[in-house]
Amino acid sequence: MPRPLLCSLVPLALFAVGCGSEPPAVAGSSQTSTTASDKPSDFQPAACGKVTGFVTWAGAVPAVPPVTDVRPRADGPGLETRTLPHPYAPHIDQFTRALGGAVVYLREVNPARAKPWDLPPVGVEIRDARIVVNQGDRLSARVGFVRRGESVKAQSREPVFHVLRGRGAAFFALPLPDADAPLERQFDTFGRIELTSAAGFPWHAADLFVCDHPYYAVSDADGRFQFTQVPEGTYDLVAWHPNWAITAKERNPETGLVNRMVYGPPLESSRPVVVAPGRTALANLTLPK
Repeated sequence: MPRPLLCSLVPLALFAVGCGSEPPAVAGSSQTSTTASDKPSDFQPAACGKVTGFVTWAGAVPAVPPVTDVRPRADGPGLETRTLPHPYAPHIDQFTRALGGAVVYLREVNPARAKPWDLPPVGVEIRDARIVVNQGDRLSARVGFVRRGESVKAQSREPVFHVLRGRGAAFFALPLPDADAPLERQFDTFGRIELTSAAGFPWHAADLFVCDHPYYAVSDADGRFQFTQVPEGTYDLVAWHPNWAITAKERNPETGLVNRMVYGPPLESSRPVVVAPGRTALANLTLPK
């Protein structure tokens, strides 16, 4: 079967948004790439402390159904159906209510006072019927943190035509027609980028956060998170989790099959935290709020 014309899938222009927990996907002027290393640093290790705590879930543990994929059979006429895990289902401990996989970060950080960027590079793969984000020891995750102005390598591991779509802080469609043929894309604007499929795989979903300081983390299975070498000051500590509730389904007008799922607003909780030199600030967060 001939492949679709790649010329119709060229990346679209980037949109700029401001820093925030859920940047709006609206048009704006693009920003010039400027990484933290291009700016004067006022980082003072002796004037830093730590922030640590737990993210827990309040209320009953939600029952999140799997997603259903319906598509034409590859070996003949008709349709085939399969169920797949929901990419945004929360990981909640039934007994402790610990929430693993939540994004935790500090807001109102002056990048010039932040410690040097120490988060590993991010890679995005399409494999095992999903989008996975790899960053250091966190493999097969659903979120990654990208330093503003740096690139992300994306590739497909499947012998199927894929298109990686980005919405939010960046607006693009990146064709991945061949397996194991990586492409790179640079991200110059702050905020969340929602990754989905533009090639008819509606359950694909993952996220990138483009930032200019490294105080971003993902809570572990016990809900724990920690930030080290945080400059003294008062910050907003934020816990964030994507919403798994499907609010709309976009369908192919010719086949009637679902092409894309639209989710509700993300869940977010925040609280102030005061950091003092040589001290550890204990601060817990709860979702939803």
